[in-house]
Amino acid sequence: MPIRIRWLSREYFGIGLLILGICGIFQLFFIFIGQYFLAMGSYIIVVLIPIVIWIALFFATIIIFESYAQVERREKLRSQFRKSTVKSSKLKKFLNFPITKPLLIVFILFNIFFFSSFFICALFLNNSLAFLIAENASAVFCLLMANLIERNYGRVKRY
Repeated sequence: MPIRIRWLSREYFGIGLLILGICGIFQLFFIFIGQYFLAMGSYIIVVLIPIVIWIALFFATIIIFESYAQVERREKLRSQFRKSTVKSSKLKKFLNFPITKPLLIVFILFNIFFFSSFFICALFLNNSLAFLIAENASAVFCLLMANLIERNYGRVKRY
């Protein structure tokens, strides 16, 4: 995982706040699902656990963002003098926004792993424990995938 992250500099502070807010909204969505659709009764499990998971998802998104930024900086240094006359579609423009890919990766991985592990755990345990295990396992899985993406794609230089 990256040792030096430049989130307090002027360049990344706004992006960091955007990522933090979007991860918070994502976890509010899971609080809503847990409270109303999955019939959670314990407020500790439904509110306090997603706050911790929110921080874990934020950290995973930062790791993936930093690895993509490292690759982009490396490409910018290599291809400074090339002409770029590429027309791109709206989907490409949406995906080229710096925080879109890391957020999509983390949210898709979290959703897939959360719902699959929740329904497997719900067969053997009650809903509260299944929700607790699914949230924690999904967050750990997202952190592991962020580390894998960083090592294989980004190759962030350690300072």
